[in-house]
Amino acid sequence: MLRQDTNPEQTILLANTPVREVEMEVVFGTPSKNCAGAGICLIAGRFPDTYKIPCPHAPAIIHFLPDGELVFRFRKNRITDPGLRAYFQSNNFRIDEAFDLPKRLIKRWQLPVTQVPAGNYLLEEYSREWRLYFPISKPL
Repeated sequence: MLRQDTNPEQTILLANTPVREVEMEVVFGTPSKNCAGAGICLIAGRFPDTYKIPCPHAPAIIHFLPDGELVFRFRKNRITDPGLRAYFQSNNFRIDEAFDLPKRLIKRWQLPVTQVPAGNYLLEEYSREWRLYFPISKPL
């Protein structure tokens, strides 16, 4: 279901909360399969436009919301490769294997976990972007 959003930046943020966001590069695939398979292989600093890697990747704006949820926002105009678009074909985003969160985000945002576990996660489509949601909770 496509959602219309006149101001996507504003709708994701809650009033009177500190803005915690960063733009990073998300490399898709499974870490143990050299970025083949489903999921997120790694998250890195932004790649220069001229930097080429063989793995599918896209920039994402990553938010950490006060309720303990990581939200990855992928702008549609930055995802032009048909192979990459395959990751965004349903409202369910499958992660085959846990992936590591960047150490600088863990430290800066005092995240209670260092990895996002394997599983199925909500993916919402908006008029200009896709949003991928990862509930983050303290490990048992």
